[in-house]
Amino acid sequence: MKYLIFILLILSLIGTYFYYTRKLELLKKQLMLTTTKYSSVKNKYNNNIRNLNNISIKFVIPSYKGATLKNNSNLYISPLITSHILNSFNSNIEIAILDCAEVNNETWFYVNTPSTNNINCRGWINSNDISIFYSNSSSINRVTNS
Repeated sequence: MKYLIFILLILSLIGTYFYYTRKLELLKKQLMLTTTKYSSVKNKYNNNIRNLNNISIKFVIPSYKGATLKNNSNLYISPLITSHILNSFNSNIEIAILDCAEVNNETWFYVNTPSTNNINCRGWINSNDISIFYSNSSSINRVTNS
């Protein structure tokens, strides 16, 4: 009986060893995949940062209080085409202009979009995505983008 218990104990130790060895191998593979993915994301981020070394931002007082967006316009988190898109608009939407900046000779407007919730409703719109501006006196000025 002692030998049977001893053999069962040895077999259970061997089984436990192989079980945890397999778990450890899976964790090593997962760590290698995660490290590879992290390196690729880090390199992509570093390449984007290198492209942004010569940014010139000049803030100006906006001469318009509101505007209407063109179809298929994007709301960006920062005034750069390469920045993340917060929201996309598929129809003409009236927006409130809060601020204006010239970034590398392009005009961007910091805007507030109509939204029932306040999530991703403020961001930057390129001036090329605006079709109509509304000035302080509520007159409408058509804009021609070249």
